[in-house]
Amino acid sequence: MRKRLQDFASDPVYNMKAVEQQTGIAAPTLRAWERRYQLIEPQRTPGRYRLYSERDVALLRWVRDRMNEGLTISRAAAMLDGLQHSAEPIWIDDSPTPPAPAEGPSPLPHLAQLLFDALVALDEDRADQIMEQAFALYTMPTIYVEVITPTLVELGEAWHRGEIFITSEHFASAYLRTRLLRLLKSYPTRADKPAIFVGCAQNEQHEIGILIFALMLRQEGFNIVYLGPNLPIDDLILSAIQERPAIVCLSAGSDTTALTLQTVQARLNEAPPPAPMFAYGGRAFDLDPTLCDKVPGHYLGADPRQSIHLIAELMRNFPLPG
Repeated sequence: MRKRLQDFASDPVYNMKAVEQQTGIAAPTLRAWERRYQLIEPQRTPGRYRLYSERDVALLRWVRDRMNEGLTISRAAAMLDGLQHSAEPIWIDDSPTPPAPAEGPSPLPHLAQLLFDALVALDEDRADQIMEQAFALYTMPTIYVEVITPTLVELGEAWHRGEIFITSEHFASAYLRTRLLRLLKSYPTRADKPAIFVGCAQNEQHEIGILIFALMLRQEGFNIVYLGPNLPIDDLILSAIQERPAIVCLSAGSDTTALTLQTVQARLNEAPPPAPMFAYGGRAFDLDPTLCDKVPGHYLGADPRQSIHLIAELMRNFPLPG
């Protein structure tokens, strides 16, 4: 899959080890290229360690690919400089999975357990360290689905069992929401494409799952309008009829909030054509598939990595207005 360089996030999240793993370029070479060719300017932590963005990594992969085609580093740098000063987009072959480090990554369940322990202890610094370790070893979608999501599920279940205080659950949600929103805002909004509304059903307050989905969609280049938790259905329908998004995606975590979605598709169909499509998901539907029989629309499934394929297919079939 090809993406424009400008569509990669500029938020600094990767340390040098992670960049080595994702590009195959050794750390001494990276530092030399920074000095000699000013290819990238990584940001620094308070301890002066380099931090790189997805855009930095994509740019380095572009340079690596040009060198694999036979160009010297100086020629590749000059070509890049010319493209950056022109109106021509820089296209990147987006590799979804980085090579695994030679010593083997920390198991995902282990990272999820470490994150759970840090959040229960209200230890933000430790949680930051674990998240940085995860970003150094795995792709972002893998971290969202196999580290953050199971951590949240375990936090909720531990609270219901009376094993942790509600304070820890609230701290964890606030911590993860802040990190995810910062990442979401670091990606371009792509207003040149039809919008996709993403948020929570009426009275649904648990937004981390749908926020992860919104972030993953924006990373894939979709025009995402994130609306947050507890969306009154009447207002949402009026807004959708006025703004005419291609799709409205809502999440529900309980049977009660799931059933507030029963009339959404029918009410969206009252909009002038092309009417917005309706898609839904969330833990309520994952645990009780019979709810899908009561809610017309497109069930997104339990894994957001697969849900993205459904959204892409729906968008291909959406007729552009006018």
